[in-house]
Amino acid sequence: MNHVITSLLSCALLATALPGFAQGPSSTASDDSRSAHADSLFHQGQSLLDAGKVEAACAKFEASEAWENGLGTLLHLGDCYERAGRSASAWHAFLEAEAVAQAKKDSVREQVARERVAALEPKLSRVVFVVPSTSRVLGLSVQLGDNTIPAASWGTIIPVDAGPQRISASAKGHHAWVMNVDVSRTEPREYRITVPRLDPMPEPRASNRRSAFRTAGVVTGSVGIAGIGAGALFSALSKSTDDANTCARGVIQCTPAKSNTSNSYSEASTVSLAVGGALLATGVTLFVLAPSPDNQEKNSLRVAAHVASNGGRLQLEGAW
Repeated sequence: MNHVITSLLSCALLATALPGFAQGPSSTASDDSRSAHADSLFHQGQSLLDAGKVEAACAKFEASEAWENGLGTLLHLGDCYERAGRSASAWHAFLEAEAVAQAKKDSVREQVARERVAALEPKLSRVVFVVPSTSRVLGLSVQLGDNTIPAASWGTIIPVDAGPQRISASAKGHHAWVMNVDVSRTEPREYRITVPRLDPMPEPRASNRRSAFRTAGVVTGSVGIAGIGAGALFSALSKSTDDANTCARGVIQCTPAKSNTSNSYSEASTVSLAVGGALLATGVTLFVLAPSPDNQEKNSLRVAAHVASNGGRLQLEGAW
């Protein structure tokens, strides 16, 4: 009997408290665009609720509350949630309304919110996230739907709405874990969810890339050494040809001149030494900077050949 009287009193108080805010946010803020928008949404929600369109009404109240956090809007939102069967959301809205009313020293609506909170308590289903120490990998994130559950709330009771609930856990470098829980609509229950240790993803294998870089470095360096050797040989042949074409001693009028063969050897020597040196430098770079497992994504190396009418060059480009 006392419970019935209390419920009737709560309804009466709500009826007197909510119409006072039926005009939306405070009229003194009517020039403010946020208040005007929140007021419009509030009235739309109230009309939808009167028409029995509960879900649509709740969406309007949510939008109004997002634009302007009002005590009356919170009370209407909580009432709408409860009609929609979303007990946990209603409980949270009334709990927030109680805190706002207390801050505003609005004892009437504070009492309304407190009684609505107390009435919903026995109807709530709850979830407890159990996260063993072995499951607490670095960067672990536990989520209930789209909401992240902070580590401080692990192991505590969290009210949830009835119906399907998606629970997930994720961490960088690990496979995500997901499970679905169908929260009972008929009777309140407590669900203990143990978060397992996430399976680590296989680390990318860098050994093959490293081996390829080093092999390329050895091959390129070897070709470079061969090029330098060829350049030295061509240089020697060029000098030998020059010596064979010197003038006889005592002939002052004679002017030594390089033959075409000497010029060819000299040019070949220059090109071979230049290309060989570049290839050797490239090979050493490839070998030394072969990516290791911990920086394989950072290393980037390119060897570009540039050819022109007056010669050519090899260009080494990269980032480490």
